[in-house]
Amino acid sequence: MKKIILILASLLVLVLVLVWVFGRVPASKAAQKVSTFVPSSKAVQKVSTADSPCISDSSSSSSYEAKLCIGAPASQAVLTGNSSITATVDVTGSNPGIQHVAFYLNGAMLLEDFTAPYTFTLPVNQWVDGNYTLSAEALLRNQYTTKRASISLIFKSGTTQPPENTRQFRPTSGKPSAPGQPFVVGVAGDGAGGDPTEADVVKLISSWNPNLFLYLGDVYESGTTAEMFNWYGSSEFFGRFKAITDPTVGNHEYLTGNDSAYEYYWDNVPDYYSFNTAGWHFISLNSNSPRMPVSATSAEYKWLQADLAADSSKCTAVFYHQPYLSIGKEGGRPALVDLWKLMAQYHVTLILNGHDHEYQRWVPLNGDGQPSPTGITQLVTGSGGHSITPFVSSDSRVAVKYSDGKATYGAMRLVLNPASADFSFITFAGSVIDSGTIACQGK
Repeated sequence: MKKIILILASLLVLVLVLVWVFGRVPASKAAQKVSTFVPSSKAVQKVSTADSPCISDSSSSSSYEAKLCIGAPASQAVLTGNSSITATVDVTGSNPGIQHVAFYLNGAMLLEDFTAPYTFTLPVNQWVDGNYTLSAEALLRNQYTTKRASISLIFKSGTTQPPENTRQFRPTSGKPSAPGQPFVVGVAGDGAGGDPTEADVVKLISSWNPNLFLYLGDVYESGTTAEMFNWYGSSEFFGRFKAITDPTVGNHEYLTGNDSAYEYYWDNVPDYYSFNTAGWHFISLNSNSPRMPVSATSAEYKWLQADLAADSSKCTAVFYHQPYLSIGKEGGRPALVDLWKLMAQYHVTLILNGHDHEYQRWVPLNGDGQPSPTGITQLVTGSGGHSITPFVSSDSRVAVKYSDGKATYGAMRLVLNPASADFSFITFAGSVIDSGTIACQGK
C-alpha cells in the first residue's frame, strides 16, 4: 500500500514539474471579459477568403433582379483612419424601389443608409485593431431583403483597447443673446437619418441663429456608433449645433440593446437632468418605458419630484421623446401618466416631444388630461427630417395638427420671455403652420 501511495505521489510531482517547464497554462478565454468592440481571436489571426463583394438576388415570385455591390473599400484593404464605405444597388426588371441599405460589421448592425448614393464614413478608431467582415444587404420596398454582399477588412488605427469616453456631460445653457435680441430655442426630433430633408431642416434652424437647440431623440436606424457619427454628428446635420445642444434619448437609440453609443457621443449624458437658461427651467427625461421605469415609485419620478420642488422658476419646459398623448401612428404612452400628473401638480408650462413624425399642438391640459387654461401645453415635433407619418385617430383636445408629406418637415422656434414663450412651427420651405404665445404657469 505504501508503495502505491509513493508511486502516485511521484506521478503527481512529475505532472507539476511538466506543467511548470512547458509553460504556465493561460487563463481560459471563456473566463476573460471580451468587449463587443473586440473581434474574435480567430478573426484576428486569419482573414476570410470567402468574400462576395457583389451578389445578385430576387424573391422567388418577382420579375426583377437586384445586384448589390460593396464598391469601396477593396476587399482585404487595410484601414488606418476614417474610411469611406460605399455600396450600389442596381435593379433590372420591375423595380419595386429601395427602402435602405443596411451595413454590418462582423454581423452586428453598423448603419442603415436610406438615400442613394449609399455611402458613409467609418470611424475605424472606434474599433480595436484586427480583422473584420463588412457586409451589406438591401431592403426593397416590397419588403424583400436581399442576400448579403461581404468583404474582409483589416483595421490598423492603433486602437488596442475598446475606446472609452471619460468626459462628464454638462448641460448647456446655450449662448447668450445679443443686446436687444431675443433668446431663440430650436426644437426638433426624429431627423437624424442622413436624408436630404434632414439637411433642409438643419439649414432652417441655422437661419434662426439659435441660442439653444433641443434634440428630441431618435438617430436612425439603431443609434449605433457609426450612425451617431454620420447621421447626427456631421456638420451637415444636427452635429452643427452640438455646442448649444441639450439632448434627450429616443427609442431608436436602444435598438441595438442599449443606448451606449448615445451616451458615448454625449459624454456620458444621464437619463434625466435639468438646467436653467434665459429665466426658464428646462428638464430632460427618459420616456423609454419599460426600459426606464416611470411609475410613481421609480427613481426618475422621485428625482423629478425633487427637482420641481427645489426650483422656483415661473416658467418650466420639459422635453422627452415619447408623448403622453398622441393621435399619430406611434400613439401615446399611457405609462407616463404619473409623470404627467406630477408635472401638472408643479405647474409645468410646456412639454416638448418627438416620436410621431408630424406636428401636433394640444390645448392646455390638467393632470387628468382635461382642458384647463392653467394646464400643460404639449407640442409634438417629430418632423426633423426622417419620414412623415399620417394621423391614425382624432382628439378634440388637439388644437392644431399637420401632416402633409414632405411639406411637413420642419422645426419649432421658441422665443423665451420672462413670463411666456412665443412659438412657431415652421417648415423647411419657410411656411409658418402654427404660432402663438404660451403663458408661464409656475410659481
